[in-house]
Amino acid sequence: MSEKATVSQDDLLDVMEMTKKLEFHISHILEENDRSLAMSALMSATINCMFGQCKTRDEVYFYRNIFIQIIDKTVQSIKIKEKG
Repeated sequence: MSEKATVSQDDLLDVMEMTKKLEFHISHILEENDRSLAMSALMSATINCMFGQCKTRDEVYFYRNIFIQIIDKTVQSIKIKEKG
């Protein structure tokens, strides 16, 4: 498997800005659907876009690692209330 991808702070900020734009444009569609189905659809769309744009398995792994890193950074940046 490929090495863990590193993403610059500027790139992370660009991704966050792009994410906010996407959230704004799709929020009306998602709010009327079951959350778990909407999340599944978004994950499938993300994966399909990644596969559609990558030409090699190494590219897929590279962007997968970036995707996971962005999720990790986002989770670290917010405070999630623990159950119990």
